Order: sequence, then structure tokens, then C-alpha cells
Amino acid sequence: MQVIRAMQASDLDEVIRIETQVFHPPWPREAFLEAPCSYSWVICEDEVLQGYIIYHMVLDEGVILNFAIDPKFQHQGLGTRLLNETLNLLVANGIRMFFLDVRVSNLIAQNLYRKFDFHPIGKRKNYYSEPIEDAIVMVKYIDEWNNKNI
Repeated sequence: MQVIRAMQASDLDEVIRIETQVFHPPWPREAFLEAPCSYSWVICEDEVLQGYIIYHMVLDEGVILNFAIDPKFQHQGLGTRLLNETLNLLVANGIRMFFLDVRVSNLIAQNLYRKFDFHPIGKRKNYYSEPIEDAIVMVKYIDEWNNKNI
């Protein structure tokens, strides 16, 4: 059975394995350990960790910091499910707008975010390294969400 639950310390090695397969360069282990104001969730089936999302909340804003699905489980709707559950949880906690950064070249992620009515509002020049690339800043306002599920 597939579940979404809070990330546990015992998940870290598997999260880092996924991180290194999905992102270049990946977040270092220390970044996962030293994110004191963040919240982390994982999606699992039969104890197999399939993906994760990390975000933080400040007042009525949520910021998605990191989000990945294991490549062997991509294109199965897991990213949609995990993002949907996360956004619903944030809405229930009073979040009224969401922000995230995404690589200009990451069209798959951009399309997923657009499905959830995220809109580009700007760029961060040379935000990413290896390769150096701009980030698109995207935002989602809660009045567009209306607690609908996708």
C-alpha cells in the first residue's frame, strides 16, 4: 500500500540516493540535516521509498525547497500525488501562496507545476551550477487552488 508520511532519520540514505540520481549537483547530506525550519515528507510503497518533498513555511507562505521521485518510479503519478498532498496540507495550515525555483531546462517539472496552476514570476540568473543555469521562480496563489484535488 502506498503511503505519504513524515521523513524519518532512517530514510536519509535512500533520500540521498534518489537525490544523486535526480539532481546534478545533488544537495549534500548536511543540507538535509541542517534544514531546521523545513518539513520533509516521503512517498513509499511496501517500505520502498519512491520520492520526497521538502518545504518550509513562513507566515502564510510555503516554499518548496526540494522535490524528487526516484527515476524508476517516475511517470506513474507519484509526483502529482505527493505534490497534491503537500499543497493540501499547507492549505490546511493557513498557507496562502507557494513559491519554488525550477531549472529553465526542467520542462517535465515545469509542466507538473503548471498542472497545479503555478505561474512563472521571474528568473534567478545563474542560480544553478553544474551546469550553470537560470532558475524560473514560480508562484501559486491559494485563491486559484480552492482545495481542489488533481
